[in-house]
Amino acid sequence: MDKVLFFSILLVFVGALVGSVVQHRRMDRVLKDLRGFHVTTRLKGKRIWGKLNLFSNAIELIFSRPYTNRRKNLLTSYIIFSEQMNDIDVIFRFHDELTPKNQKRRLKEIKRIKNPSIVRRIKRSIRNFMVAFREAIDESIGLLMSRVQKKASSTLLEGQGNYLKKIGSGTLGMVSTAAFDPVLEHYISRRVVFETDKVDDEQVEYAGVLKEYSTGWVSILDCYLNTENNLPLSDASRLMMQRKMDFSLHIERKSNLDNDINFTLEIINRDDLSLAISRIEATDAYQYKIEKLLSPDDSIKVLLDNLPSSCLSTIDLDALPITLSLIAPERQSSETSVAEDEVENIRYPALPDLTLVFDTQRVVDIYIPRSKGLLRHGGEFLD
Repeated sequence: MDKVLFFSILLVFVGALVGSVVQHRRMDRVLKDLRGFHVTTRLKGKRIWGKLNLFSNAIELIFSRPYTNRRKNLLTSYIIFSEQMNDIDVIFRFHDELTPKNQKRRLKEIKRIKNPSIVRRIKRSIRNFMVAFREAIDESIGLLMSRVQKKASSTLLEGQGNYLKKIGSGTLGMVSTAAFDPVLEHYISRRVVFETDKVDDEQVEYAGVLKEYSTGWVSILDCYLNTENNLPLSDASRLMMQRKMDFSLHIERKSNLDNDINFTLEIINRDDLSLAISRIEATDAYQYKIEKLLSPDDSIKVLLDNLPSSCLSTIDLDALPITLSLIAPERQSSETSVAEDEVENIRYPALPDLTLVFDTQRVVDIYIPRSKGLLRHGGEFLD
């Protein structure tokens, strides 16, 4: 067999193999940051919370506890394929919902972004060079392949030049998934203001540190939001992970009637800032107004004794009474402490399907599709 032919066939095979491996392992460079973190995803107005697992063609949000839908199917995760990525409005990574280990990991990441090392700068320059001159590199690959084809003695290589060029350029494109944008590059590691598109005549601005961007996403770290927050009281694992609050719950039956239940909830503010506790609500228009400002270390206890039956449908009545003290692991006493890596594996009993609504300032990292808005302002003067 002609040596050039053998070499060409080998090159086609290796190129296809490398391309397949890279395609399988390719992940958006912006979303890579979120692997293993608990995030809140706003998708078409619906909020989905869970630990993010990233694939080359999808995002998976793993719930802290299984849910049962109205068809009685057990649900443990929510999968968003690449075709539905543009339906995502924004992904939030709240600092106060992270374990101490992940909080340190996040703060280290922010420090590294604000003070990039010389190695990071060089790597970024090389990547930007590959992206900016990708067309020239594609042409060079095509020229090399055509030279090989001309030297081959077999007609089997006819038309393979374009195929080899396609493999080379496709592999290069998969490696450099972040498009080079001169403006965004200018503001990397600087404070910026990202302006979202108007939704229902409302426009939101996120001010923080620009970390990274790709063709589809942009990440803005260390934002401070003063917003209304909705915390599901049905998820005990999530309540335990709150670093702003501690919770004590007690559920007991008053009589043999299924919906004749007392639900006592105590909330303790563990934040450095005040919390404005607004109300407790349910999906069927049920509301219990609280309207109290909790100072740091202040607490409030409420008794809910007239809950609608829809809020109690998942509760195991035979397991009552239930008493839970949901305190972040690092604040627990040595006798009752739970290891940090065990928190997510604890299976708590089902709780009433209620939502706590409160207002406070929260530190959050924003991951948002570029199709949902644009970087509108710089947030600091540059040299």
